[in-house]
Amino acid sequence: MKKNTIALCIAALSLSATAGMVNANQNAAPTQQQSVEMTDAKLLKFSIAMDSISQINTKYEAKFQGVEDAEQAQKIQQQAQSEMVEAVESAGLSVAEYSTIAQQAQQDEQLRERILNMSRAE
Repeated sequence: MKKNTIALCIAALSLSATAGMVNANQNAAPTQQQSVEMTDAKLLKFSIAMDSISQINTKYEAKFQGVEDAEQAQKIQQQAQSEMVEAVESAGLSVAEYSTIAQQAQQDEQLRERILNMSRAE
């Protein structure tokens, strides 16, 4: 179950929201993957943010169920993205750091396992 949550949070933020969040935070500047040191402290912050994002995804998934027009859907998506940015920043990471860790976790099984173990320990 937790492994699915990690995949969902990584996919949700990195695929649907990250581009919008990074562009919003950097005034649409081109994004470059930055280097993030994968310390336990950073990964713990990532895990905390990921759990918050999972809750946000669940909350907004229910709201999307009843949406009938594109304008309303876009408004809900913007609200969700705004809350995701807050969750990431409240956990002590920048959106760029979170995105970098998420992208690296998608490609690195050992990193995913470290994150999963931290998530279980919470």
